[in-house]
Amino acid sequence: MKKKFAIILAMALSATCLFSACGNQASAPASDASAPGDTGSSTAGGEAVWPSTGTVEIYVPFAAGGNSDLCARIFAEAFAKETGSNFVVVNQTEGNGAVCYNNIANAPADGSILGWVTPSWFTSYFAGTHDLNPVEKFSTMAVTTALTAQYLIVPNDSPFDTVQDLVDYCAANPNSLIFGMQLGSASHYYAENCKQNLGITWNYVETGSGDTARITAIMGNIIEATTVNGAQALQYVEAGEVKALCSLTTAGGTVPDALKGIPSLEDCGYDNITVDNVNFLYGPVMDDALCEAINQTFTKIFNDTDVQQQLLDLNQEQELCEDYAQATEMVNSLYDSYRSVAESLGVLAPGM
Repeated sequence: MKKKFAIILAMALSATCLFSACGNQASAPASDASAPGDTGSSTAGGEAVWPSTGTVEIYVPFAAGGNSDLCARIFAEAFAKETGSNFVVVNQTEGNGAVCYNNIANAPADGSILGWVTPSWFTSYFAGTHDLNPVEKFSTMAVTTALTAQYLIVPNDSPFDTVQDLVDYCAANPNSLIFGMQLGSASHYYAENCKQNLGITWNYVETGSGDTARITAIMGNIIEATTVNGAQALQYVEAGEVKALCSLTTAGGTVPDALKGIPSLEDCGYDNITVDNVNFLYGPVMDDALCEAINQTFTKIFNDTDVQQQLLDLNQEQELCEDYAQATEMVNSLYDSYRSVAESLGVLAPGM
């Protein structure tokens, strides 16, 4: 685990090498929710205690049912079990997450409102979707790295059966392939890294937020290709509703049977992508002692056997950074790396 995060930090610090060529609000309680009362932290013997009483909300800037939402609900339920407090997951997708980030940044600095998010938090900032600097306007209590790979998928009736089929078509028809993506998102970065490694071009079209939206577009033949997380692709690959041509990286966790025969980019003769799929537990700027308390509670529930099994059942295996200090270090390093990637993609907003 420590080796994995050391590698990620080293890659983040070498940001310029990453691309050398390159709602609706809905909520569901994780426990029986009561009207919010006093929430957040108090002190005991000079140490922060979190939460105190009432309800803690975990905001997710994606629709219910996606990877981030499902993970947030697993953690919310475990938090509730561990602390005895109520935890509610709130999905806020408006403005591609901008509303969600604004609500968290302006929340009370007591741990009563937290967020669970992917690197879209960074990428949307660099794209100008919101103006809340992830390093300056928030505190990050924990960072996890997803072990499940991203996959390049096409419709089940696509003429492409292999990566090389797609490469040959794109080489003969530059910028013709309709590639669905939430532009400026973390997935956009993964897709662009893939495209550059394949040495081809395609035509990006906006599909909206989350893997679910892209899978819907693929199944409706609205787009010809996209990338999604393996956990999201699995059921559709198993059902024969989409085809997975390759994984963008070599999966680091347990690979489901339906995905075991699918090659990686490297297996296909191309470089794997180098942008890691990480997740953040974060909140408004808060006292370090409170952040430490939240990190320690999260570490405890994350390592719980039941939680790990639930993540495995969802094909959402993750590794947790060592502590709050390392989480802070990773966020600072990733800020630089994602900014560099945004600049290389030509999506860096003016003034960034």
